Amino acid sequence: MLQPITGKRRWYIVPILMVIVALGLHAVSLRIDLTPPILELEGIEKGKTYRGHVTLNIFITDSESGLASLRLTLDDVPQPLAQNEIEAGHVSWLFDTTSLPDGCHVISIDAVDKSIFRNIAQQRFEFLIDNTSPQIYVPPESLSVGQGKTLPLFILIDEPAAQVEGKLFGWDFACYPVPSNTYYRGLIGISVSHPPKTYPLALRVVDLVGNTAEEVFQLEVKRTKFQRGGYVALSPAKRRTMMNTAKSRADNLKRGKAYTQSTKFESQLWNGKFIQPAHGRLTSSFGKYRKYNTGVRRHHLGIDIANTVGTPIYASNSGIVALAARLHLYGKSVVINHGQGVSSSYNHLSKIHVAAEEQVEKGQLLGWMGATGQVTGSHLHWGMVVNGIAVDPEEWIERDFSTP
Repeated sequence: MLQPITGKRRWYIVPILMVIVALGLHAVSLRIDLTPPILELEGIEKGKTYRGHVTLNIFITDSESGLASLRLTLDDVPQPLAQNEIEAGHVSWLFDTTSLPDGCHVISIDAVDKSIFRNIAQQRFEFLIDNTSPQIYVPPESLSVGQGKTLPLFILIDEPAAQVEGKLFGWDFACYPVPSNTYYRGLIGISVSHPPKTYPLALRVVDLVGNTAEEVFQLEVKRTKFQRGGYVALSPAKRRTMMNTAKSRADNLKRGKAYTQSTKFESQLWNGKFIQPAHGRLTSSFGKYRKYNTGVRRHHLGIDIANTVGTPIYASNSGIVALAARLHLYGKSVVINHGQGVSSSYNHLSKIHVAAEEQVEKGQLLGWMGATGQVTGSHLHWGMVVNGIAVDPEEWIERDFSTP
């Protein structure tokens, strides 16, 4: 049987009931919440690199009990935040990266709600700071080149780069990362008639976050002793061909367009050293200064390999056929794009075996030797062009320009 509450016990029952009611009302006011706030960040991402001033936008959502506090630390150091922004649920934190050393840094964010359980949302991530310009080093051997030669400009940079470019002789040139190496490389053709002296060579490097380094080096162009002499006796018909300037100009436009296409390929399409494209006797070296019976005197901008009509002609290296056509002066000709401004040409063929835009491999058959165009006999005129300038092809046989 239940015992009635006596007067002696009534005095403490009332306070207990009041506490229980108060706690209940407080719990209701807190809208008992088991879900932490939602944190969303914009402006700084995990693992990325930043420079200068950066803004981190923090968006906090808690539709249950609301936000009690927000704490942000940079490398464990608390950062001041505007209380009115915290209450509004959007904090914009402007951060000057130059106040810290380059390298890895850590941001931590803690958001606590108003529930009785004080639910916490946390974000912690690492990011990188880089406010230092790249360092540029050019090996001394890259700063000297002879007339008619290829200048392989190897550039060592102390960090990954977004852009590496240069200016020489008033012309801009691009530099590309060397496969399986830490260098960037720019290939520059030096004309046979370029005056031998020292020229300023300007380099500009932009790293992945926009830091820029600019430096000027001195490039020495040395005189090359080219062979002189030799007399080319053309038949009356060949003389008329040579002196037809309109057709010669049209030839050069077609070849120039084919050579320009090589700059569209930023990848290196060739591999290793080039090979001599045909068997035969070398009858005229690159750069030889010759006289024609038309009165014209000029350098020979290729090498001539003589053999019988029908001797196979092979691709000196891998690439894409940019031109396969009969030309006025050069006869049946093929131009191969090797990428990064490098092209090779094969002229005076009796028959062409490839088509424009065809991909070819080193040693692949291109056609057969002949005597088409302006010639005095069956031979191959093999030429190399680097960024629009004719250079000595034999240098590409002797040297692998892929590495310093």
